[in-house]
Amino acid sequence: MQVVIVAAVTVLLAYGLSYWAFRAQADRSAIVGLYLVLGFPALFIAAIGLAVSTVGGNLQIGIPLMLTGLGFALPLAKPFRRLLARVTPLDPDSAVDMTGLSLLLGLIAFLATFAFSSGAQAPPTDIPSVSYLELIAQNLAFVGIAYAAVGGGFFRTWRKATERLGLVPPTWIGLGAALAALIACFAVLLATSAVAQALQPHLNEQLDKVVNDITAGMRNPFGAILIGVSAGIGEETLFRGALQPRFGIALVSILFALVHAPQYGLNVTILGLFVISVIFGLLRNRYGTTASIATHALYNAIQVLLLIAR
Repeated sequence: MQVVIVAAVTVLLAYGLSYWAFRAQADRSAIVGLYLVLGFPALFIAAIGLAVSTVGGNLQIGIPLMLTGLGFALPLAKPFRRLLARVTPLDPDSAVDMTGLSLLLGLIAFLATFAFSSGAQAPPTDIPSVSYLELIAQNLAFVGIAYAAVGGGFFRTWRKATERLGLVPPTWIGLGAALAALIACFAVLLATSAVAQALQPHLNEQLDKVVNDITAGMRNPFGAILIGVSAGIGEETLFRGALQPRFGIALVSILFALVHAPQYGLNVTILGLFVISVIFGLLRNRYGTTASIATHALYNAIQVLLLIAR
């Protein structure tokens, strides 16, 4: 029940911040408040990092905190947003895009710097299994955050928000492209496994153990399908549906890969996930989020089914 409460609160907070950001498009007081809400935590985190590094002498924690604060703060500077807008679809004048970029870069900096500083080359040895309820709640939260990010229910109608997320009826061409992308994803997986075997001979066995641990309570055909469908819908609606049209394939794929670093460790697997995310992104650009959901769902479900069959 606790996971449901956390998911619900997270979605409500996302809606509150999103509503504020959309209001800030035309309300000067709202934009000033937005700068304060985003700027103060960024400076506070950076200041703690500086203190931990200089006074406490703990660079392993201090530097990641400083870089995380910097990640949150940089998007508040319009010249930085204009620079990034040259290589992404970002609108540098949009308060909504500024808010999203601040959260995106802050999270990327946090995940990347702490992963590097902790030297997490190998997967963790003790991963708790995910229950049906946790899986469903987490991915429903992703969907809720995605709708909040595009103003579903207040800035856009639910129908328009669904269209903005790329959740369109599938076409035969789109489904064919999804199957082709699925083959490409498994080709990347095989190539990544081969490289991992050459560089870290025991990594593949460790990764299999991680997946086994995570799916311990759902290692059956129904569980495999649920894992595939829920993760496909939740992650693709958020990453490819909501974020990618504003921040581009590269940034979103970096975040997508790093989000999995706590599970798989910082190794060649993360590079493989980045490439797979790019494939999902290209599919979303051409055929909509529905196509990338199909590929992602099948990719996850087949992986779990193959583990069951061993």
